[in-house]
Amino acid sequence: MAVSIIIGESVNKTIKPQNHFDSVSVPYIGSIEVLNGCGINGAANKVADYLRRANFDVKNVDNAENWNYPFTLVVSRKTDTTIASQIAKVLKTDKMVIIRNNENSYDVTVYTGPDFGERIQ
Repeated sequence: MAVSIIIGESVNKTIKPQNHFDSVSVPYIGSIEVLNGCGINGAANKVADYLRRANFDVKNVDNAENWNYPFTLVVSRKTDTTIASQIAKVLKTDKMVIIRNNENSYDVTVYTGPDFGERIQ
């Protein structure tokens, strides 16, 4: 928004009001890790990049403890499954579970399965 002040007959001066950020809130988009659970080279990075393009905050990309995941799995680490549900929707999968433990600092863990390519198209 701009305010125009007319001084004299032909001089215009525009004054921009100062912004106040007292009540501005930034939406929380979660803290996500993506783990390669299928052993296909680059699977976790491709899924992480896809989620980042969808504005998710992927904090960690790594290998899972094993590569025996038969499909891509979204794991909510919180009882509030809002973020996990959004990720599952973006990845076009209904494979979502809640697994809570005290060791995990992420809201959601995505384990890539051999079907990851179908999930990011």
